[in-house]
Amino acid sequence: MPQRNALVEFKDAYLGYGSRVVVKGLNLTVGEGLTVLLGPNGSGKTTIMKAIFGSARVIKGWLRVNGSVTYAPAEVDGLINLTVLETVKTARRGYGWVSDEDAMDALMSVGIVGISNMRLSELSTGQKRLTMIARAIASNADLMLIDEPTANLDPGNRYRMIKVIRELANKHAVMVATHDVDIALTANQVVMIRDGNVIGVGEPGRVLTEERLTQLYGIVVKLIKHNDEVHVVFPVS
Repeated sequence: MPQRNALVEFKDAYLGYGSRVVVKGLNLTVGEGLTVLLGPNGSGKTTIMKAIFGSARVIKGWLRVNGSVTYAPAEVDGLINLTVLETVKTARRGYGWVSDEDAMDALMSVGIVGISNMRLSELSTGQKRLTMIARAIASNADLMLIDEPTANLDPGNRYRMIKVIRELANKHAVMVATHDVDIALTANQVVMIRDGNVIGVGEPGRVLTEERLTQLYGIVVKLIKHNDEVHVVFPVS
């Protein structure tokens, strides 16, 4: 799909760690709006993000990144003893601290100003993820990478997280790695990946078919349209 203001370009790229190949023959252009890497666990989604961020190898082919990149991981480790505000202020590590005002603006944009003085160790999974997204916003990078934002969230927090991501993508270039089809339905571009191979790239309405989703997840997937909205169903029998 044509992209304006391309921020990331892969050409025949093989990605991985050391000599181990995880993603094979990737051709992809990422521009403005929301790009969703959709696939089951272990499919190579996070490896694509880490290659963009510089922590996974381009073993063969090439990758071009045009602009700055920030990464919001699925898990929070080294920052766990900091407060939410302190965590967001580290967003430009190596380039000075983010100001209190800019950090609070980022927290406000994801709706968690009220927990700014709590430590990450005291937070729920959803609150930690929102903190890391606020940190990504505060970095003022050209592209935000967000890894598995809805994993292990209850339905209410999952809905709020999807809403936050969609609002972010109206103002920023965002790439999300997820197995959550509902996020993909709101994307500008979907990249469907299984076992390190891309099986579909394009707009949601074109590539998110029942046949491709069934191939992607290895189970029967049904798409149901209701009130002009598409809903994903995984029948149990």
